[in-house]
Amino acid sequence: MIDALWCDAHGVFVKGWAHAYGQAPTAIHIRSGAHRATTDTLFDRPDLQPFFPTLASTLCGFAVYLPCSPFRPVTLEIETIDGTVEFDVTELSPEHPINACSTDGEYPIDAFASEMKRIGGTVLEIGARVVGPSSTLNAGKFAPECKFVGLDIHEAPGVDIIEDAHFLSDSIAPGTIDGVFSEAVIEHLACPWLLAAQINKVLKLGGLTLHAVPHSFPIHETPNDFWRMSSEGLKVLFSPAMGFEVIEVGMADPVRMFIHPSKRVGPMLEFPLHDGMASSWILARKTIDLPDGTVAWPLQRDESLSQSKAYPSHKQA
Repeated sequence: MIDALWCDAHGVFVKGWAHAYGQAPTAIHIRSGAHRATTDTLFDRPDLQPFFPTLASTLCGFAVYLPCSPFRPVTLEIETIDGTVEFDVTELSPEHPINACSTDGEYPIDAFASEMKRIGGTVLEIGARVVGPSSTLNAGKFAPECKFVGLDIHEAPGVDIIEDAHFLSDSIAPGTIDGVFSEAVIEHLACPWLLAAQINKVLKLGGLTLHAVPHSFPIHETPNDFWRMSSEGLKVLFSPAMGFEVIEVGMADPVRMFIHPSKRVGPMLEFPLHDGMASSWILARKTIDLPDGTVAWPLQRDESLSQSKAYPSHKQA
């Protein structure tokens, strides 16, 4: 039985268990063309005992990786004291547990926009400009009911305020905003805890804040790529101690990670079998005004502005 299987352009990994009636295998071989790999290290599978009570040993589990050329047939050889049997290795069915897709739900931008439109609120987007083919201007989601304010570190269409987000309240009056949101911005801020405190300062009591950030995601927009956050990390950032209550939080967009061929040993071989999440998100409500000085950090405005402007401008030449 194959429990798990992955392959890429550099090799194939097979994990499962095998027995020959009452006998455990003595070795497992995997081959593809001229390439061949063997393991005689078997691990215990006590979960098989109820189904195969006559097994002399439950040391039936195996995991083997074969570096090989892509797009060729792969054969699994099960060796026992009485001989060897071969099986073709094929893809796992869509119903196989390893193919299950786990997620906490999608980033609730539509629900956030609906609530802002319902109250005719003033909405602030941090990182409002378009920075690539996958991003769009968001102002239209809130029209015509809302007053939309776009803030960014660089001048661009859709940007009303050019500001370092660490110092929001220098450009926006405290307690004047109904909703603050950002999409894939917080990872590019050197001190996100200062941002959370500034969001608290500019929001009205009861105001909403919504943010999406990457978690298992490639390095991008260097040199200003600083952080990765899980949903639990976002809950800390927008916690009661920071003046918020969490309304909804989640992780979405499952991804699998393939390790560089030179590092494919031990637990690293299991990476492609487990979901990472490409994104995390949080929707929170301001419950109290955070007293000045609650969050303190020796960040100098000029130095921060210079560092923040190192984020690529993406201006056309």
